[in-house]
Amino acid sequence: LVLFLLGVMEGLQIALVELKRQKPESYKDSYPKAYKLGQYAMKGDNVERFLMGRQVFVVCLVFFAAKLTTIHGTSESGFLFYVPDWVQALFLETGLLACVVVVIIAQLMPQIVASIYPTQFLELLGMWPAYWACIFLETSGVTHICWVLAWLLSGLFGMKEEISVDQVQKAIVVVDKNGNKDNTGYVSQGFMKFEDTSPRGLV
Repeated sequence: LVLFLLGVMEGLQIALVELKRQKPESYKDSYPKAYKLGQYAMKGDNVERFLMGRQVFVVCLVFFAAKLTTIHGTSESGFLFYVPDWVQALFLETGLLACVVVVIIAQLMPQIVASIYPTQFLELLGMWPAYWACIFLETSGVTHICWVLAWLLSGLFGMKEEISVDQVQKAIVVVDKNGNKDNTGYVSQGFMKFEDTSPRGLV
């Protein structure tokens, strides 16, 4: 159960990030649950709220999994076969072996699946409850100090608010010879490109 919940939290984050690269119209009808979740998650500061709540859950689940999988023993009677003392001390008592298993099964594997099939991953059972659990945890105020710390950090390094690609695209229009406005801005390979098709240029 712990591994399942951890996998949901890890995959949900990647799926929502990958969803921004796709056009909502391409999966609106085929994956309605993923569409609704994606649309709500992108409103306002819901992304930041989800990330803060998710991080608390991930830390708690990883800590809980480590406690469950760490083996402490002072004799060989608890093992079915001979285990050298150094192996027991290095891999079992420290939880190193369990950490590797948890990372592969409950973290990396769900992230890979979610990055390749984001819409289908969001259609799986448990995605909506997991998302709302993160939002509820952030709403409780447990992580609200993060907003203050983030504001202080951004002010310390002189960071300025950045404009998203969608906001820039909506603001870009081209005026042709007849005075008609047309939006020709588009994004290609992470760079913003614009087509100037009129002598009057961009407005």
